[in-house]
Amino acid sequence: MLSIMINVRTKNLEKGSNPYFVVTRGGRRVEEKNYTTQPEAELRAAKLVSMVSKYSPHEKNNISIVRTSEPYRIR
Repeated sequence: MLSIMINVRTKNLEKGSNPYFVVTRGGRRVEEKNYTTQPEAELRAAKLVSMVSKYSPHEKNNISIVRTSEPYRIR
């Protein structure tokens, strides 16, 4: 597995609410699943980076994780 830093951004996080983690590529959601823990999201993002690196190596840095309490707002 690749050892790459995955950028984790915070967006629309409300105090007192449970955070969700959404894996994105180029700012767009890659799947409908919302992760409840950061390690789960990091594992999925690492797998995605590995796959993208094979076909489009220059885009592997476009993958990030968004921490939010409103996951439905991430398109």
